[in-house]
Amino acid sequence: MISSMIQKSVLLAATVLTLAACSQEGLIKGAALSTKITQGDVYVSLKTQVDSNNLQIMSVQLPIYNPENPVEMLGMLNVSSLVPGITDIDLVLNFSRVTKIPALQAEKGLPNGTLFPVMGVKADEWYSIPLSDSRVSKLYLNLDLQASKVVLGYALGTDSLSAGIVANLFTGFSAQGVTGYGGVYSGLLPGQSGVAVFADVSSILKSSASGVAFVDRTSKSRQNKVAEKLMQLNQRKSFLRVR
Repeated sequence: MISSMIQKSVLLAATVLTLAACSQEGLIKGAALSTKITQGDVYVSLKTQVDSNNLQIMSVQLPIYNPENPVEMLGMLNVSSLVPGITDIDLVLNFSRVTKIPALQAEKGLPNGTLFPVMGVKADEWYSIPLSDSRVSKLYLNLDLQASKVVLGYALGTDSLSAGIVANLFTGFSAQGVTGYGGVYSGLLPGQSGVAVFADVSSILKSSASGVAFVDRTSKSRQNKVAEKLMQLNQRKSFLRVR
């Protein structure tokens, strides 16, 4: 779906993002966005740092395979927890190849059934690819070439974060015209809770369009219940295992 003209217009300089924590827990500490062209394909690199005090996500590498050709690897999501309470989540993706797959899985929202916390994009243009062979951890993409808008995200499923309610607790960031959102979501059933990050990466198309907005529609009372769950996990110095 990306023409050679669009590929040539890709912004090659790295865009460094500073995340502004807007929740009590301050889960998102920082992120960096960069792109490069390798053998004619556009690669996007999104790095996010999660700080949740004593809460730590187990280190794991999740390859991203072409759902139509399982032997073709399109990218990798690497979760690294080298320091207690600090988790680096690095996503590298062959953006050109992903956008050429004709039959991606259509999605309407997060695994807990809530809508994606993103405004200003087409609701019927959300698609996903499983991370590795997982059924609950996914890569998300919303692409609107006419409006030059691209949102890239992922959900890492972990049942440890379930608070027994359907709720979201996110923090946002905005820097140099690029915005994003990240945090935790909770559901009632196994596979419906985890960590999610979304970023407006429209800059890779050198978009002049206004950026998309990221919102959290969860009520304060439900957010507080998720925050209480996080505090309990922190006190136990729990490790979260990605599913």
